[in-house]
Amino acid sequence: MSAMPILDWVNDPVDKLRASYAAERAKITHFSASGVTIDEVAFVSGPGLKFTPNSLIDGADILYFHGGGWIVGSPWTHQTLCSWLAKLSGRRVFAAPYVLAPEYQFPAQADQAVQIANHFMVNRDQVILAGDSAGGAMALWAAAGVNARQKVQALVSLYGAYGGQEGPSHDAHGHGPDGLQTVALRAMYRHLGCEDVTDFRAKLSKFGAPLLLVTAECDPIADDNDWLEKNIGHPVTRLLASGQPHAYLQSCGNDKAAEASMREIADWINAL
Repeated sequence: MSAMPILDWVNDPVDKLRASYAAERAKITHFSASGVTIDEVAFVSGPGLKFTPNSLIDGADILYFHGGGWIVGSPWTHQTLCSWLAKLSGRRVFAAPYVLAPEYQFPAQADQAVQIANHFMVNRDQVILAGDSAGGAMALWAAAGVNARQKVQALVSLYGAYGGQEGPSHDAHGHGPDGLQTVALRAMYRHLGCEDVTDFRAKLSKFGAPLLLVTAECDPIADDNDWLEKNIGHPVTRLLASGQPHAYLQSCGNDKAAEASMREIADWINAL
């Protein structure tokens, strides 16, 4: 079953997409992890959320960038996912907002990712940069431009989007009646102003901290992870979520397989 809301990404106006996406994600907030306190906090980019597990361990905080094709989404639409990441890792997770397309086009998102990360890192010795889908690119853009690269302990990309709009994974999984469709993804890049992704990819981090690439097997953008691994110098660990669609980690709290995958992600973080 797809974890992506069934929306008309190609034809609906952006304000309708945002409202519909938020409404669909609000329906799963009751699956948020227990034992995690959720507070609103201020980022340099606006209000976001902090997730603090009751069983907090020593370690770097996680700065999280939400998915949504750079056109929809917010820290609130990813409350369930972030709460489970906090619970299972035992770390604070800070979900930051950022400007969305088409009102703000690339490279505004890449530049703001750097600004958010620099501000977040001022009073911290180490941080982990993470994100899902569009947020995966945000994390790598942030890593490429931060002032203190040595403070980035690790990067975590959850089925990240890195510019691919065709290929075997699109052929296999991008044309079904639900889930992330290839035509929807192309509309997202068009809204972002990145039908040509040359500059988009040029701003991604090419070297630095260890990177965990989580790939959903039944995801049209699965090939993006293969492309990224071949074109960067980060030490890369791959995690394949067998049989899972794009955005499957939004099903944590309602799907044991998604929770098991999140636990693997948390274990990798805590083994750094």
